[in-house]
Amino acid sequence: MNIKEAERLVRKHLTYQVGIAYHQEPPVSIYNFNPEENFLFSYSLFGPPMVDGSNYIAVSKTTGEVRVLGRLGD
Repeated sequence: MNIKEAERLVRKHLTYQVGIAYHQEPPVSIYNFNPEENFLFSYSLFGPPMVDGSNYIAVSKTTGEVRVLGRLGD
C-alpha cells in the first residue's frame, strides 16, 4: 500500500462518519439565511447529533455555493 491508497481509504471511512439532515425550514433563527434561496443541512461528525445546537451548512439553489454557517442553537 502507498500513501495515495491509504488516503483514499481514510476519505472513504470519513464519508460514512458524517451524518447529514435536510431542513425545509431553519429550526433556529439564522442570520442572512433565506430558505427560498438556499438549501439547509445540519451535520454531525462521528456519531449522533449533539445536544445544545447543531452544525449547519447552506447551499445556494442558484450558484451551488456552499456556506458553512457553523454551530447554532442552544
